[in-house]
Amino acid sequence: MDYKYIEQLLERYWEGETTLQEESILRTFFSQPDMPEVPEEIRKYQALFVCEMQKEEPLGEDFDARILEQIGEAPVAKTVSLRNRLMPLFKAAAIVAIILTLGNAAQAPWDIWEDPKGAYVKAQQELADTVNVLTTIQAENVSDTIQVPQVPAKEKTTYLE
Repeated sequence: MDYKYIEQLLERYWEGETTLQEESILRTFFSQPDMPEVPEEIRKYQALFVCEMQKEEPLGEDFDARILEQIGEAPVAKTVSLRNRLMPLFKAAAIVAIILTLGNAAQAPWDIWEDPKGAYVKAQQELADTVNVLTTIQAENVSDTIQVPQVPAKEKTTYLE
């Protein structure tokens, strides 16, 4: 038997150029029960066309239960806390803080290493200036407080009598 027509239909099928009638011819050809004299290069496509003709059964209402029974475990929803959701944000904030800190440290003057005694004197002067400013602020705060008249002390009386 000559299978050139079937081979031509298969070529057109793989290129997507067949009509519905030609595809029906291919399905009918490959669904024949006994195909002993069909060449092997054509027979290998039989499973594809026979599979298309088989009707699928609906899954049914108890499909999920059957699958879960085979698996042996129920699905568990993963709970995600707010901390876990925000963890990438915390990590990004920590990285930004580290980069800013290193950037500020890189901009700091390194003259301490060149003249340690001068740097010590300068630090002492800045400390003294800071103490003077704080003393002035404290003195202003004390003068701003309300003056409460003092009541003369009476004799000690006990309330337990």
